[in-house]
Amino acid sequence: MTDWSELELDALTEAFNVGVGSAAAVLSKMVGAEVVLSVPELRVVDKAAALASFGLAVSDRVCAVVQPYGGAFESRALLMFTEARSYDLVRAVVPDYMTDMQMGDMAQDALIEVGNLVLDACLTAVGDLLACTLTTRVPALVKGEAGEVMAQMEGNEMMLLHMLFSIKDKNIDGYVGFLLDQQAMQALQQAVARFLSAHL
Repeated sequence: MTDWSELELDALTEAFNVGVGSAAAVLSKMVGAEVVLSVPELRVVDKAAALASFGLAVSDRVCAVVQPYGGAFESRALLMFTEARSYDLVRAVVPDYMTDMQMGDMAQDALIEVGNLVLDACLTAVGDLLACTLTTRVPALVKGEAGEVMAQMEGNEMMLLHMLFSIKDKNIDGYVGFLLDQQAMQALQQAVARFLSAHL
């Protein structure tokens, strides 16, 4: 597995913080209330250890927005919530007057919109930091047991963020993962090293 230094992870964490800050500002306008997104830590683990790092069991029901991306690195990004938390998120995002049936019709679109917003903001911030282009593609919503969802993801290693959404007095845990094969992970690390050598 790729060995990252604390300094390299700190640089990427700062980029992700910039990205989620931008996403929070847009979400705040969407819901008409303050939205705070926090990124407490960044980890790099092999895919098999990802769920345990999130504190999830393989049988937990989850909803994940999966977004392929390309450019400097070819991979996938995902924003994942437990099924219950995804419902909380949709309730926070859609108008209060929506009925449960109407909300059910909108739930998938709302989750994809939030996922696309957050993941695109993160990728844009990383691309800006490293002066490279990362292009996002059409996202999709995947539902099922956490183990099954993770098994569908290609890549050997995951860069993990545990993100806390504070929306309308609710705290909603979200999990962001960037799946990269060994070549892509090494290319990312080299780009971070070049950035650090140029700015330190």
